[in-house]
Amino acid sequence: HVSPSYRYRRLVQLLDAAGAKSANDHWRYQRDATNLMAKVIAPIMAKALAAHEDTAEAARILSEWDCVDDPEKPGPALFQAIYRQFALAVFEDELGPKLARLMLGNWYFWQERLQQMVVEGTAAWFDDVRTKGVTETRDHLFHRAALAAFKELKAELGGNLAKWKWGKIHQMEFVSPIRRKGFGKGLMGAGSHPMGGSGETLYRGLYEFNKPYNPVIAASLRMVADLADPDKVLAILPGGVTARVFGPHTTDQTEPFMKGEKRYWWFSDKAIQAHCKHALVLDPR
Repeated sequence: HVSPSYRYRRLVQLLDAAGAKSANDHWRYQRDATNLMAKVIAPIMAKALAAHEDTAEAARILSEWDCVDDPEKPGPALFQAIYRQFALAVFEDELGPKLARLMLGNWYFWQERLQQMVVEGTAAWFDDVRTKGVTETRDHLFHRAALAAFKELKAELGGNLAKWKWGKIHQMEFVSPIRRKGFGKGLMGAGSHPMGGSGETLYRGLYEFNKPYNPVIAASLRMVADLADPDKVLAILPGGVTARVFGPHTTDQTEPFMKGEKRYWWFSDKAIQAHCKHALVLDPR
């Protein structure tokens, strides 16, 4: 029971690339949304869907997708929704709905194992034991999963798959601990924002399997310290630098955080003085 390797292997790919890595490179790596799991599974999924007229459009989108979890693209929305329904189809018949969802709720337990089963393509788990006289295959379940995903998301995303956007269903919501739910939640917090990435990318946006697709685990701080730079640290918080209710700096970093913009913590006395906007003087007299 260990974390899947996708994010770690992607980091190795980036760091093993030729050349020196700057602070700006490391900043960019934290928002890298390349999905290594999708690079393996999406081509297999697309091939299975291409065999059926009612899923041919999804197959085309997936085959053209670069496996980057971009919030503006349909590829990640299709992939995540279909693969989630596929996982249910694989295990629900043997385990039953309750136990299957309990197991699938722990991503670490099954993700790499199911990927291996998909690649090998012959697991006995693919056969639906509830159907008599029929032996389902991996590709049968991908087709079934795609139809279930269409039914699940068309009401929210529309009938044109090409216009689906991952960021429309994968949204980071910032709430105040004072008012997490109900009336006034939006007033106290910083609202919902389309987010890229997923649980499989360095730009982490992990959602609960049984409560898709809004992320519940993401970065609480984005920071890069260049030890050769005595003046500043690159850093930004997903919210603001104060918890003072309705304060001007409670939520003012939310938008730049979601857009990947840089902010700086001025470190040296010289840099602090050069960028100072307000000064608080505490006089004990």
